[in-house]
Amino acid sequence: MDINLRFFSRLSQWFTDFMAPKSALKSESDDAQQGLISLKTIANQYPLNMGQGQLQQVLPLRPFYSTERFINRQSQLTQMRDVISLWRNHHGEVSAIVAPAGAGLSAFLGHMPILLQQIRDDSENTPSPQAKSLPDKWLIMSFYQAPLSAIEAIKNVCHCFNIAPPSTITDSSITETIYAINQQTPQLIIIDDLHKLMLRMMGNNQALVTFATIIMETRKHHCWILGCEKYAWQRLSAQYQITHFIKHVITFDYFNANDLAHMQTQQLVALGLISNDYLDKIDDAANEPTQKSSTPDKEAVNPYDDQLKQLHTISQGHPKLATLLLHYSLANQDEISSENHHQTDICKINSSALQLCQDNDLFSLAEIYVHGGLKVEQHAHIFAQTIEQSSLQLSYLARHGLIIAQYSQQDFAQHFYFITPTLSKIIASYLVNNNKLFN
Repeated sequence: MDINLRFFSRLSQWFTDFMAPKSALKSESDDAQQGLISLKTIANQYPLNMGQGQLQQVLPLRPFYSTERFINRQSQLTQMRDVISLWRNHHGEVSAIVAPAGAGLSAFLGHMPILLQQIRDDSENTPSPQAKSLPDKWLIMSFYQAPLSAIEAIKNVCHCFNIAPPSTITDSSITETIYAINQQTPQLIIIDDLHKLMLRMMGNNQALVTFATIIMETRKHHCWILGCEKYAWQRLSAQYQITHFIKHVITFDYFNANDLAHMQTQQLVALGLISNDYLDKIDDAANEPTQKSSTPDKEAVNPYDDQLKQLHTISQGHPKLATLLLHYSLANQDEISSENHHQTDICKINSSALQLCQDNDLFSLAEIYVHGGLKVEQHAHIFAQTIEQSSLQLSYLARHGLIIAQYSQQDFAQHFYFITPTLSKIIASYLVNNNKLFN
């Protein structure tokens, strides 16, 4: 009889955790009194679980970024202008923007229509007769279901152009699809979360090849811009040689101390803790960096300057994590111990849950991270496990706050587990340090 000891070990561990008396479990208040916040507390602030935890009344019910006061990635915006200019002058190539999860990639891509309008305004002032007209249409989308066949890939691309896909795959399907797409009005197509198209299951390789072929054969007519997570990009490069097909690769990282302080000052203004004047002073300083006053303006010093520096050190420039830490620290300031009770402290992160993980847990987290999330059945396929084994392992990781779930009412094999954006850098750094992600 074949007995899977690792399976029963995990089952025993899960059962012990489940049956443990509530009084014996460390509480959120215990962490707060030590100036800490647990990974589970961070995960529970994700909007799906807004009804849990203590932050539901203080966290803003809105995105952490908007086009208002957008923190410019000036170098990257300049590179995007060059990419669009090359396409307009009939040298179009597929472009990719690569950044670690949570660094603001989607916000940057969401800024592209504004950039496009700026380019259009500039073109009206300095027209170039030989340049291709800017697209009248633009589309930002993300494929959350990875294609597992050539026909699924074709249907996804056809959806971008609102054209009818073939009902079945034939030898001429790809050729006919490419021809149909090239007959459409030129468009700017932005595909976010490229890593979600990659799934290590049968058929996905052919789907990716089909997808790459179509965009390569239409890149002169349409402007394709792809957004991809950093570590997923490295895997795509190693396994699929994606860099052979994409000529322009634009990269950026998490925010530096100044930019993060600017973003979090917006949060302090929104909470009514400081005046909006501080934002204007920051903007003025950014616009006139070389001008220095002969007499220092004491009022220009942000009263939360020390806390903003702490936020950058603890969050390492991750904007959503910094926002959550700021709100949590303010909400729990009475419980957070401090040598100076007159000064607001920023809580530190208790990542002990990661240290309890075994290698198979870390490998699971790495696959979930790179794919942007996995269903139970997909996890089982990747690790050659039964559905039940995968379900227990993922439930264990979720119980410790490392991942959260979107539950299916019909089939537990369809439960979808993912790492929240606020935990992305913490978990990725730990996985890299333990050789579970390529650096």
